Amino acid sequence: MDRGYIYVNKNNFRHNIDYLNNLTDSELCIVVKANAYGHGIDWTVNTAIDSGVIWFAVAAIDEAILVRSISDDIRILLLSEPSVSELEKLAIHNIDTTVYNETFIEALGESQHSFNVHLKIDTGMHRVGCSPDKFDLLYEKISSFNNLSLEGICTHFPVADTDERQTEHSVKIFKDTISAVDIKNLLIHADNSASTTYNKEKIFNMTRVGLAAYGHSISPVSVASELKPVMEIKTRISNIQIRKKGESVSYGKALILEKDALIATAPIGYGDGYPWNSFPDGKVIVNNKFCRLIGRVTMDQILFDVTGMEVEINDEVTILGVSLDSSIEISVKDIAEWNNTIEWEILTNIKDNRLNRVEIEN
Repeated sequence: MDRGYIYVNKNNFRHNIDYLNNLTDSELCIVVKANAYGHGIDWTVNTAIDSGVIWFAVAAIDEAILVRSISDDIRILLLSEPSVSELEKLAIHNIDTTVYNETFIEALGESQHSFNVHLKIDTGMHRVGCSPDKFDLLYEKISSFNNLSLEGICTHFPVADTDERQTEHSVKIFKDTISAVDIKNLLIHADNSASTTYNKEKIFNMTRVGLAAYGHSISPVSVASELKPVMEIKTRISNIQIRKKGESVSYGKALILEKDALIATAPIGYGDGYPWNSFPDGKVIVNNKFCRLIGRVTMDQILFDVTGMEVEINDEVTILGVSLDSSIEISVKDIAEWNNTIEWEILTNIKDNRLNRVEIEN
């Protein structure tokens, strides 16, 4: 080990897919945008295919092309409209695209290529999607072009992870909007990792899951979650030093030692995606004990207090995951709370250009 490892557990990922399949009758669409939430697209897509998944969602054309290079037998959904200059790539790589603007739909229709489209309705997110009063117009516009095939109708819930009632309101808006349309042969999708646990509305037949597939429950309702985290991050002790009371360590003299301390260094920092704001609340695990960060996170290294412990250079340091004896754990939620942010940001910031990604099966 040099700087550290990102361990991704294939068995846990398969388990999560099986659990989600048992949780819903809808077809699973695994969201693999942002390098599969930091887990790595290649192995994620291949493992999901082996588990029977045929739908994958991405946010960028380049992500879609990468997923397509893995298999010609799967469906890929681009979650928002690309620029018109990218239309040929959509066609060449057989990528379904989400649509919601009349001008973009016209550009697709006037192209020499054929496209599969999913019409998105804004039911409260107010990011992208057509307003409900524009739905009929856009639905008819799509139908007017012979080269456009409407494959689905969708929306996105803005507070599915925090407010079940507001999500039910979004469902009502969605159902009312499409009530006059024949949806028998269409994919109707809105549910995400949170709403999949409680939205049992039969109108939906596909669910787009991201965070849950990677082992993290964010439901606002009480559910017995069996999800297993897929990622762990381990590094090593690279330096040990004794510092005296009154001294400071790391940038900015952000902490003055109140007593003599044994300080260890590990070669991981915000350059690897470990957040700068993890100090002062953050911890690591060494030899089955929590060790608090001591001094600011730097680009390439962190420091932590190992006073009173028997430690050596190259001892394993757990950044994310469970201790060697499985007695304690640092979760993505823990790191997010130290940084006053969300689990998604922590995972998608993890970089594998300096940490080695290792796929494990156990």
